[in-house]
Amino acid sequence: MGQLIATIMNVMLLLMVPLGILQAHTVLQMKSELMEISFAATKYVTNHGGRSDADILSAVRNFIHEEAEGKAYQLREDQIGIEIIRTKSADPTLWSHEDEFVLRMSMPYPKLTTLFPEWERKITTERTGTINVMDYDL
Repeated sequence: MGQLIATIMNVMLLLMVPLGILQAHTVLQMKSELMEISFAATKYVTNHGGRSDADILSAVRNFIHEEAEGKAYQLREDQIGIEIIRTKSADPTLWSHEDEFVLRMSMPYPKLTTLFPEWERKITTERTGTINVMDYDL
């Protein structure tokens, strides 16, 4: 009877360890891709600016849509949460030179299995930037 229980435990261990490693690898890969996209989006906002908050958010969503299409793990645009907040501004409506902003992006953890429920929180990244160039200055 002890050998049967040991065999069952060994089989369960052999099944769970690869799933855990695969889950951890997928989560790390998705986090890396989210960080890469957030860096590119921050650089985009820094180099383009905009006329209003809605204008900036719309342009960043379009930019992220184009970036997400080329990723190995297909990130869906509706899964990515985007928040852009100005922390320092000269004009309350117009995004101008030297305005500072914070870009927050988030996405849900990829689920390969339900064995690890503690991993079900969101993957988030936060970047800060400063507007350097505006589209209408070019």
